[in-house]
Amino acid sequence: MIDYFSPGVAIILTLVAASMWGSWMQVIKLLKKYPLSGLVFWLYTMSLIIVCLATLLLRPILLPDGIIVASAGNFTTIIQILFGGAMMSLGMLVTLKIMGDIGLLLSTTMNGAVAALLGILTAIWQEGLPEQPMAMPLIFGTTIMFVFAGFLCNSAAKMRDADRSQQSIAGEKAGQNGTVTLKTILMILLSVLLVNGWSHGTAVGTASGLPPILTALYMVIGSFVSVLIFSVIVFTKNKQWRIVLCLGESKRPLVYSGISAFCHYGGNLIAIYSMPVISATFAFLFGRSSAVWTYFWGLYYGEFSNSKRKTWIVLSLGILLFFAGVFLLGLFTLI
Repeated sequence: MIDYFSPGVAIILTLVAASMWGSWMQVIKLLKKYPLSGLVFWLYTMSLIIVCLATLLLRPILLPDGIIVASAGNFTTIIQILFGGAMMSLGMLVTLKIMGDIGLLLSTTMNGAVAALLGILTAIWQEGLPEQPMAMPLIFGTTIMFVFAGFLCNSAAKMRDADRSQQSIAGEKAGQNGTVTLKTILMILLSVLLVNGWSHGTAVGTASGLPPILTALYMVIGSFVSVLIFSVIVFTKNKQWRIVLCLGESKRPLVYSGISAFCHYGGNLIAIYSMPVISATFAFLFGRSSAVWTYFWGLYYGEFSNSKRKTWIVLSLGILLFFAGVFLLGLFTLI
């Protein structure tokens, strides 16, 4: 497989992708009464358009023999990538529903540890351990650092709630009676399993040597098809097509969906092109830094306003630990 970037550039681009992933979900704060399922429908419809346009523009350079020839002999790989994309989009639908129920910051932290461990194990299972010296201790150490960083940030969020003497996250409903129910926990586990389709699909594509442009294309096709099937069933049953299509309503949800699609699958494109250089496993670990951007956006929206000094210290330690993990990972990846 061709390496399109140097290791240093690939790391920087993967971190840029992580910032895009950690930013686009903020759009749920702006939707008001627009259904989250409608956002997901437009998110993957527009993502399909973006990736297809990128494929058409880059095909003469990256796929001179054409898509069919480049795909030949990779039927099993392509099926797995399509399945991974389908899982990811359905998992994203569940994830957004959870965020609407318990808040963006709390849901991000709760699924972080399980998602990190599952994603890394999937990547290693598909492509093996990276070739860098001390790869296993590095992967284990940075994973623990990211998990603990998430724990500190979540603790800061709870301390913030205590400071305000109420169970809310920037005005978002934090679950019934301010508690996380068994149903919520089960939904989080389901979302983690489904979203892990990203790790599975991209690791399979990278390990097989399939051109990144095709990995991204088949991932988004799988994502779109699964969401389309869901949408046809649910929107028709609930008679929501008029609302989802914004007929006679504000077109802002379409604009928000377009921005989200650019950040979501635009980040996916960047990450997939960087994987052949730094491996899917390290790319996934670098991608965990997306959680930092969730907290940065939380700060922007004033979610930690009026918090006590101790709360700010715990939050700062969590964010610094995220950066320390990224620095350590980058340092050893470049050795």
